[in-house]
Amino acid sequence: MNNLLPLLKWGTDYLVSNGYSIEHSPEIVLSTPWSHVIRFATSTESFYLKQTPPSLFLSNEPKIIRVLSSQFHADVPDIIEINEDLHCFLMKDAGISLRQTLKTNFKPELLCQAIKQYASIQRRSEEFIATFLKLGVPDWRLNQLPFLYDHILKQTTFLKAEGLTDKELQTLYTLSPKFSAQCKLLASFRIPETIGYHDFHDKNVLFDPNTKRMTFVDWAETAIIHPFFSLHTCLEQSVTHHGIIEGDSTYQKLQDACLENWLGLATKERLLSAFLLAKQIRLFWNILASNQFILSVDRQAYQAYYPNQHSPIAGGFKAFLEGIH
Repeated sequence: MNNLLPLLKWGTDYLVSNGYSIEHSPEIVLSTPWSHVIRFATSTESFYLKQTPPSLFLSNEPKIIRVLSSQFHADVPDIIEINEDLHCFLMKDAGISLRQTLKTNFKPELLCQAIKQYASIQRRSEEFIATFLKLGVPDWRLNQLPFLYDHILKQTTFLKAEGLTDKELQTLYTLSPKFSAQCKLLASFRIPETIGYHDFHDKNVLFDPNTKRMTFVDWAETAIIHPFFSLHTCLEQSVTHHGIIEGDSTYQKLQDACLENWLGLATKERLLSAFLLAKQIRLFWNILASNQFILSVDRQAYQAYYPNQHSPIAGGFKAFLEGIH
């Protein structure tokens, strides 16, 4: 609790100095080794303070959100202040998670709407890649992935410690040319690369039941990637949390929503071919994101928080091997 005192003081002081009356003691909504979220209830509205680790991969979140907001008024949190010394920021309340709404009353049209709005943000971000790269957002475009694949496989000692066997490593080495060819094939569809974040799913979409507005949160772990990668994350999470079966009519509707914003670039059939190819390649993006995340947090605290969890890096490579054959 003591480590949160500076956050509580800064949040309270800022709100009071700007004319807000704090009605209740601040509420700790989330506390993990990589993030703290605190709710401040005032006489007029609620605010949320979020703190991230100091690493650029995670602490860049408020700056990314402000670019998205200022450049094209994206549906992202309204950040009222950033404290770079404490690696935290204050934002206005934007509703409840869409997942919570869908668990109560599952409406696929709401999930389709969220997917389309997120994809629209991706399309509008295509022209701002240089801006995001200047912020330090990782460049994980298709032309970079084969190099990154070979680079991480050279870290043999690290990968063995994570749980990969010699046989698995050897298989991964031999698959390097095939992976490179897949990346070139996906690039040949000429779908513009843009921003995407590793945690795009319905839990990170806030829904205001009164205004029906959707707000996309948790932009840490953002990178420049193929746009279909993070859309697959949303589909995968929908299968896990809402009982959707891959290939059923609801899944098809969600998949169509994923492709809709790109129909001006190619036929639906061609986009679907690219989408299915991206599903395999994104497994390596998962590994990159997991590795960068673990490098950004206290590994000992992370392992204590997830004492029975296997390495996401080894797990990612094992999933990659299963998917590529």
